[in-house]
This record gives sequence, C-alpha cells and structure tokens, in this order.
Amino acid sequence: MTLTPARPVVATDTASSTANTPSPAAFRAGLILSHMGDRRVPLTISDIAIHLDLAKSSVFNLLVSLEASHMVRRGEHGWVLSYRMLELSRSMLASSTMVAEFGHIPRALTTLHSETTLLAVLDGTDVIYLARNGGTQPVRFLAAVGSRAPAGVTGLGKAVLASLSDLELDTRLASIGELPRPTVRSHRSVEALHNDLMQIRERGYAVDDEQGVVGVTCVAVAFVAEGMPAAVSATLLAPRATSDMRSRLASELSILARGLSDQEQL
Repeated sequence: MTLTPARPVVATDTASSTANTPSPAAFRAGLILSHMGDRRVPLTISDIAIHLDLAKSSVFNLLVSLEASHMVRRGEHGWVLSYRMLELSRSMLASSTMVAEFGHIPRALTTLHSETTLLAVLDGTDVIYLARNGGTQPVRFLAAVGSRAPAGVTGLGKAVLASLSDLELDTRLASIGELPRPTVRSHRSVEALHNDLMQIRERGYAVDDEQGVVGVTCVAVAFVAEGMPAAVSATLLAPRATSDMRSRLASELSILARGLSDQEQL
C-alpha cells in the first residue's frame, strides 16, 4: 500500500516570494523543479504557468535553460525531470554524514541489526525518506528512498512532530486541511493526532500501530542532525511488535539517534 502525500496542490504566491530574492530567475527555476517533483507527471507549460502564476513565455525560457543544464527534458506528453536530478540526489545523500553513519551504527546493536530501519526528515507536514537498512526479518511494506509520506500516519513523522516546540507544532498542525486515513486505525482528527503527540513526548518514542499500513508497526525516535528535525525507526510486522519488543527497539533507536544527532558530532 502506498501512502498518499499530504501536501496539497495549491497556487503559489510567486510574485511576493520572488521580490525577496536576489536572483528571481534562479528562484523561479527552483519553483518549477519543486513543482515538477511534487506532481510526478508530465506537465505542460500552461500547467506550470497557472500553478506558479507566471507568464508562459517566462516558463518556456526557464524550461529551455533547465533543459540545457540537463535538469529537465521534454517528454511525449509534457516536461519531466531529467535523470540528472537523480544523480544530484545521490550525490547529496553520499555527502551526508548522517546518512553514512546510519548505514553503520545499527549493525552493532543487538536487536536493530536484524530489523528494517528507516531514516527520514520532516518537510512541512510530510516526512521524506533518506535511507533504509534492510534487516533479516520480513516486512511487507518498505518506503522508497526519496519518497514522502504524511507525518501524521507514520512513526517517523509523529516522533519528529512531537519533538517540535509547541508554537512550531501548532503552526504545522494548523496547515493540515484533512488528515489522510489509509487504515481504520488512522487518526480521524487533528485533535486526536495532537493527543497522540503529547503521549509521545512523555514516552520518548513514537509508535505507528498499523496507522499507516495494515499489518505493519513502526517504532521511532526523533533527533536533530545537520540542522534538520529527523527521526529513525524500526519497521516490523504487527504480530512481532510485543510490548517487550517495542521497548527494546525504542532503547536501541535512542542509541542510534544519539549517534546521528548534531550534539554527538560536536
């Protein structure tokens, strides 16, 4: 089952944003790339112009420039991101100390070394998966690196949301129009999600008990690394997620989180 991103497709106030940047053209090019990445389908010049409130001529000129730098290409049904973007993404991950350490630390931990672990960062009200370590235990659902999911239905997302200040948390929750409900266990209201987050703060770790995917449980711990709110998690089949297993996973995930955190790198 694939989680549906919570980010809505809405018009962007490009004019006011562009006025505050020293390079309007570069800023607009970035907006185009971001929009294309969010939509994940071929887009016409009109599609992009309408969404970003830009003139079609400006969009065309920017697309041609991005095409020359191999960032986008013309497809049969519209403009799409080029494979060069994948190269850049891989280079970004390869340069991240956090991602590199995430690949090593779990191997030395008694319980985590055999479990599937995930690393993600918070982006608005979504999480973006940065890395995954495959364990020896079977799991039916595995998030793809580079994909995003609504924070409110993932252990990773709930762990990070709970770690935010009250003001920042309230601001992010207020931006949620309607909570996604991929399973019958998913929260039905922002108030219910908020109550869950308060319990996570007290407990010190988050649990996604089949709220994102039926039959799958996730235990997660938040931390800050490279200046970003992030979290690590262990994903396992729900029947294996006993109280003792959750406690052991939370303990070792806390060790992993400390090893990846900014404080540990100082």
